[in-house]
Amino acid sequence: MSDVETFSAPLSAEAISSAWLTALISDLSSPSFTLKHSFTDDSYWRDLLAFTPDFRTLHTLSKIEQFFSVPIAVARPGRFRLLPFIRHRRIGPTKAFIQGIIQFHTVIAQCSGVFTLTQSDDSSWKAWSFVTMVDQLSGVVDRFGAHTPLCRPAEWNTTMEYTAVVVGAGQCGLSVAARLENLGISTLVLERSGAIGDSWRSRYESLETNTPRAYNHLPFLPFPEGYGKYIPCRDVADYLENYQKTLGLHVLTSARISAVSYDALSRTWTLSISLLGQASVTVTARHLIGATGVGTMGGALPFMPSIPGKNSFLGSIIHSSKYRSSSCVSTQKVVVIGAGCSAHDIAQDMANHGSQTVLVQRSPTAVVSRETIDRLLTGYIGHDVPPTEIADRFYVALPLSTLKNSQYNTMEMHAHIDQDLREDLSRHGYLLPGPKDNFLHRLTVRRGGFYIDRGCAKLITSGKITVKSGHEISHFSPSGLVFDDGSRVAADLVIFATGYSKTTIKQVAENLFGPQVADAVHDLGGWDNDCELAGVWRPTGHDGLWFAEGDLFSARFYSRFLALQIMAREMGLLSPDQRTYIPC
Repeated sequence: MSDVETFSAPLSAEAISSAWLTALISDLSSPSFTLKHSFTDDSYWRDLLAFTPDFRTLHTLSKIEQFFSVPIAVARPGRFRLLPFIRHRRIGPTKAFIQGIIQFHTVIAQCSGVFTLTQSDDSSWKAWSFVTMVDQLSGVVDRFGAHTPLCRPAEWNTTMEYTAVVVGAGQCGLSVAARLENLGISTLVLERSGAIGDSWRSRYESLETNTPRAYNHLPFLPFPEGYGKYIPCRDVADYLENYQKTLGLHVLTSARISAVSYDALSRTWTLSISLLGQASVTVTARHLIGATGVGTMGGALPFMPSIPGKNSFLGSIIHSSKYRSSSCVSTQKVVVIGAGCSAHDIAQDMANHGSQTVLVQRSPTAVVSRETIDRLLTGYIGHDVPPTEIADRFYVALPLSTLKNSQYNTMEMHAHIDQDLREDLSRHGYLLPGPKDNFLHRLTVRRGGFYIDRGCAKLITSGKITVKSGHEISHFSPSGLVFDDGSRVAADLVIFATGYSKTTIKQVAENLFGPQVADAVHDLGGWDNDCELAGVWRPTGHDGLWFAEGDLFSARFYSRFLALQIMAREMGLLSPDQRTYIPC
């Protein structure tokens, strides 16, 4: 997450940036390729398809020069232009940078780059981080303009041919479909539920987005202003449904894949699709995209730890995925196991409606207030914010591999905001992580173990919710839970807010498309050596098979790159091994 305190840039920032760009152009055009005049020895370069047809992050000047020398020679970048969005940014009390954005062209695309400059020992300014990305392929015209014209009307038949099929009509599936249709790639979306947005409607009623509305827009169609700053889950569901209608995306609901096969010679997928109450259909496509949930790599099956004595418990046991509202529960003694966002939200809902609520915290949780979130997202909210596409570029200005130290410094800068909150929680037995294990790392890398407070903390510190921490659950008793220190907690209802089973892309592929497809997929999941999500939004190892997952921001930002990868293949811009571009 790009982090950070922003303030007015002095005039010298433009001059410094312009001088750096001159040095970069000189380095790139040097007969003996070098970047020593424009990059620090400890620099990072992350490339999102501008020079290579995959996501890559290189660290240290020598590795960057070795890797990029050939791709840059092939791409022949030129027509560099410095955009007016230049700023000083501070990470920590002493670490200061200049950040800005350039645009340039390669032989196949229009691209942009976000630079982060630091002052070297010799007082010159060089790039400590550089993130390049493809914006638009040459010769490709966007179909969705300012007035957002609809896609062509769908013609439903028992046999249909599309260029791409997306499985899942959530935020990622719809964003990918919109990006593809914008490039002129015919796309069909398959949704298992009866209506678009049902995955949001089926969650607990008090659920809201943890981040502000301005951070969560999907491509081409912002959330309505009337939705408020934080968006209730039912409004997100309605927005997704309206998103499909407004853009005219082709979606089949109540659709289940009954069979799938891939012909390697013709590079064609064939899917047999069962529709509720209708005749089955057969669809062929060259690209198949799995987009079945926010946590595709986090698993689809609710996880409940095995605790002895469940059968002896006289009350009820449910997973948080089955919880809807306190109005549906008449019990007075409730135990919520878990300490993530859903656990806190459910405990808050139950306590506010009169239940005696205990939150069982098995490990430390990083807690921040919404005020801190606002400070971290200053590029999207407040006065004089740039357009969303510019804010997105600054948001990803630092590769994840750089963030361990910068995230710590960033959270230290904002620590004073939540100091009283943390101290109050600690006094009530709440476990917080140590200073080196911060919220931003858990949000962006670990992707769990945090809570953005929307009222539960006050209920804990006022005694309306009791925290039980520091001890493992030993077993169930007829009347509740027994812990390893012999203490007991009475309960009529135990709610496991313990997440979902972990999985890999190979397992997801097998669940969706069968073992034959899964055999060709890299058995990956989590982060690769470049600190990029392995096999998500990028090649999976199986020709024509892709996966998309993530929150609303990820859906907006990374869907562009998945669509461009597919378009590049449709245009024949890749070498036979698909590892390099072929100049037009």
